[in-house]
Amino acid sequence: MVKKLLYLLLTMVILTTIYITTFELILYSFHAPFFSTIKEPTIHNATWTYLLKQQYISFIELDAFNIHEKRHLLDVKRVFEQTYTLWLALSSISLFIIFIVKVKYQFKTLLTYLSRIGLFINILFTIISLNFLNRFIYFHTLFFPQGTWSFPKESLLIKWFPLLYFQEFFILFLILTSSLFLCGLLFTRNNKATPIER
Repeated sequence: MVKKLLYLLLTMVILTTIYITTFELILYSFHAPFFSTIKEPTIHNATWTYLLKQQYISFIELDAFNIHEKRHLLDVKRVFEQTYTLWLALSSISLFIIFIVKVKYQFKTLLTYLSRIGLFINILFTIISLNFLNRFIYFHTLFFPQGTWSFPKESLLIKWFPLLYFQEFFILFLILTSSLFLCGLLFTRNNKATPIER
């Protein structure tokens, strides 16, 4: 029983790492809705450079934004930096866990736990996101309680990042993580997992 709880704890650590890693990968590669045309691509690229680089740069190239938009960009940048720091820490811990488990010949058992729980959580994510707008608002109030995330329709940030962008981001996230978990299940089915000792 104790060993099963330990495996569950290890699984949740690695699972969180996979989710944050996938988030980071999409974040660095997906910067606009599919099939959309970016107006003012130079400023758009400068905005992403500001958000994703781990050092602060000047707002000089971002003069297209008003002070309210710049304040929100700063808040977003801080969230991204905290997420990146968490990713570094969890990645190190996860690699250590995988090494230890593999040495003890229980890697396939851990992979089975990981794949099943991951698919279950993704199904929950899908159900919860059926009312995407409400979840989107809740997410922003949770991470940006200072209220800098609300803008009029004519805002440049709204034009660049409409609700569709976040919906597509989330769909990509679910597709990538679910594919990983399904591959994990196929691998463990073809290679019988070592049972957990009681």
